[in-house]
Amino acid sequence: MTKETQMKNIFISSLLVIGFVACEPNTTPPPPTPYVTDNLIVSSGQKAFVHQTTASWCHTCPIGTERMLEVKEENTETEIKVLGFSTHTGDPLVTPVQDEFNVLYPSTGIPHFYVNNADVSQFPKDPTLTAITQTAPVGVSHVASIKDGDSMMTVDIKIKFFEDKKNISYYVQSYLLVSGIEGKEYNLGGVPIDLNQQSSQSTVTQGSGSSPSKWAVDTFSKKAGDIYTHDNIPYASGNTPFQWGVTLDTINPLGKSYFQNDIFGSEYTPIQIKIPLKVQGIDLNAIEAALGKDLDYDVVTIIWSERFDGSPGVLFVNGFQG
Repeated sequence: MTKETQMKNIFISSLLVIGFVACEPNTTPPPPTPYVTDNLIVSSGQKAFVHQTTASWCHTCPIGTERMLEVKEENTETEIKVLGFSTHTGDPLVTPVQDEFNVLYPSTGIPHFYVNNADVSQFPKDPTLTAITQTAPVGVSHVASIKDGDSMMTVDIKIKFFEDKKNISYYVQSYLLVSGIEGKEYNLGGVPIDLNQQSSQSTVTQGSGSSPSKWAVDTFSKKAGDIYTHDNIPYASGNTPFQWGVTLDTINPLGKSYFQNDIFGSEYTPIQIKIPLKVQGIDLNAIEAALGKDLDYDVVTIIWSERFDGSPGVLFVNGFQG
């Protein structure tokens, strides 16, 4: 065999080897698709749950609105530390979930506040400051989404324990809050609905008819002349078998035993809650169309626990807004 023939054979063999290598199937598995909650970070900070009972017919309730603004705006830095709910009573803004809160947090007069389960009358500021300095036993985060055409908002939830906890039932529930409803009279299908904020306070000028109530002074994020709005209104809660949410004992393989660094809401212990966008036969799009403006929405997820004295209801543990 000549040297030239040997070189040709070597060249052809090399091409064949390259061809075989190139034709081998790619056996490297694709990277796993991340689960929806994989990148969620659960804060170890304790939140303050500030619940206010209010109403558009209440002449003194602008006091409560101003105090809610104060505790929310003075305690929000890199994260929302105050979860503010303004539950209405006896006016057109009431929804079924607000009725549940009015039972959980009874009041003999309004405005009236509770902070992290404690009745604080009309003075939420100091209890709120105290609440957010406490150590959180457990934290929660979520991601919320709505697909085109859906009648539900989907909330995927992640929970992390920072302490060992045993023999306690925990529940997790998500809420859709509505803000930005102007305090004035609306005409809904020929029916007048008066949402003007009644006021005997110097801070708010009471409106009349379609002329809205307005702030009369500068206060926190509000300026004199700004239209008074009804904010932080619980519109709906998740569709869960229990009104206060998913029972965490049913997610945890160990039942009521929880340990530091336990995480729930992963691909293997999913927690997903669906919040209806239609309440009492009316959906949010119809409400916005009737009001003639876009509203603001927030999703709040709360961890509740059972009451330890055997009484009905639940206790606030921690929460997340985002």
